[in-house]
Amino acid sequence: MGGGVLRSPVRLAPDFEFPPIDSSQGQIRLLKIAPGKAGEPIRCVYEISSVDGNVPYETLSYIWGRGDRTKPVVVQGTEAQLTDNLFAALSRIRHETQIRFLWVDALCINQDDSTEKMAQVNMMHKIYSKCVQCNLWMGEISSAALGLAEPEALDAAKGALDAVRILAGQDFENRPPQLSTADQHVQAGRALKALMHVEWWGRIWTVQEATSPKSSTVVWGPLSIPWEVMRKAADNLVEGVYPPEERLSIWDFFDQGISAWFTAPLIGLEIATGWIEEPHPPLEMLWRFRYRDSTDPRDKVYVILNLVAEGTNPLPSVPSSDYTINPAILYRRVMLDLFRDEWGLRAMIGLRGERKSIPGLPSWVVDWSLPPGELAMASYWEHSNFWPSFTADKGLPMLDLDQLTLPEYGEDVLNVNGVFFDKVLVCSDLMAKDGGRDRLYEMVTEVITEALAKEPRHHFISEVYWRHTLTDIIDGKHVDPRDEYEGQTGDEYWRETMLKHQRLFITENGAVGLGPSGTSVGDEVWILAGGRSPFLLGPLNVSDDRIKDRDASFHYTFRGDVFVSGIMEGEATESRVEKQRFVHIH
Repeated sequence: MGGGVLRSPVRLAPDFEFPPIDSSQGQIRLLKIAPGKAGEPIRCVYEISSVDGNVPYETLSYIWGRGDRTKPVVVQGTEAQLTDNLFAALSRIRHETQIRFLWVDALCINQDDSTEKMAQVNMMHKIYSKCVQCNLWMGEISSAALGLAEPEALDAAKGALDAVRILAGQDFENRPPQLSTADQHVQAGRALKALMHVEWWGRIWTVQEATSPKSSTVVWGPLSIPWEVMRKAADNLVEGVYPPEERLSIWDFFDQGISAWFTAPLIGLEIATGWIEEPHPPLEMLWRFRYRDSTDPRDKVYVILNLVAEGTNPLPSVPSSDYTINPAILYRRVMLDLFRDEWGLRAMIGLRGERKSIPGLPSWVVDWSLPPGELAMASYWEHSNFWPSFTADKGLPMLDLDQLTLPEYGEDVLNVNGVFFDKVLVCSDLMAKDGGRDRLYEMVTEVITEALAKEPRHHFISEVYWRHTLTDIIDGKHVDPRDEYEGQTGDEYWRETMLKHQRLFITENGAVGLGPSGTSVGDEVWILAGGRSPFLLGPLNVSDDRIKDRDASFHYTFRGDVFVSGIMEGEATESRVEKQRFVHIH
């Protein structure tokens, strides 16, 4: 489905009329593309069919392309302008001698009819799953991207796809001519890397378009390869099944054998394929493809609705793809559904102080649109890996799912019961991934010096304890090295993944911890029901517009989950459980 900043990759005549369809009966419009040779005008008319009809049809998965470069086609006898990328896709797919029936979102859905658009988007999984084949259009082969002349770029691309076939286990009677030399292996590897970095791999709707069809073909300029062959090649690489060196030099082809840029996108999509048949946590579905881009921020949620297992409804507050709803309201409803689905607050972890790009989004709601550039600090998967090993809320009642929002505070305010632990006295500078270990240990000294200046009563005993414990946090000494995470020992994984975009802190009563980038003096550490990790909350000032005329007590903004030495196994709740109360997070 589309991409970029365009509203649509198609510009129709002002008086163009779509032939009517009845989405409630499963009807769809198909493009009946007339045969033609390269350079001849593309002509097509609509054929009304249904996803269960007797007209075999194909689908197209593509990105929109640039709106300032358009080319004409004829639809229903009327000229329409298409972006260069969509035009190129139709040109390559059109058959020279046979009619081809194709479903293309931008041409087959009336994008100006919100009711039809909502109904057809809700049918998308079925539309793609019922097609005889989906054409995954990767664009034309870019000689500029490869730094080669067009004939050499085409040869390199041929070599890349032949190498994929070899990796998938296909036999060749003779070595493909484009893979005869070590230099050709290198050029083919670069071409494959260029293919795996085209914009198609970064769009959210292509997840559904690649996983729903029973059969798909990758189309790259004049070349093509079955999707199943690509997937098999990735599986073999992950499993360590390599072809003989004389057939393909993995070292040369993958630039010193590093192949994750090829395997990771394909394996990720292979995982998503199984979601239709077997229920999967919606929280993990949303995070797995959060990095992918979408023109409309609501599509980050709606594509997931089309990937859930039949008969399941993990997001009951989002029954359909409604493009009239405000994205902030949609994301808030999704967040509440995630709390209920998880029976806990796992959906709030790993944000590390990431700011929002969607206007009006409460601090406790994840911005699924993925804020651009430096705003994207979140490390959900790393925090989620450690989440099961913590039990900070042991002894607290279960999260009250019926009280998450209350009429007197409004739906933007999250209400959670918990116990107060302590306030932040001092915090360190922000830790950078490439700051070096020496700088981290300097931060330990700096934060201790500042704490002692503020609270001299902590001198002697606390200084030794702080240095030891803060250093242990940096080194991951609290993690069992026998545990393994993503191929690393537990302590190595902690050091590698859990420090960037975080701050060390010391509390008023001498506890030490690791918190998100937004950690500030005066923030409060709370242990909340449903939270295996403690959370850091920033008290709202009485003058804050969100408080209005209410008492500011126990009203907060959300900072993030924290690690606090000595309370991660429920040690702090036993003596405080009688003092639990609701906090109101805005």
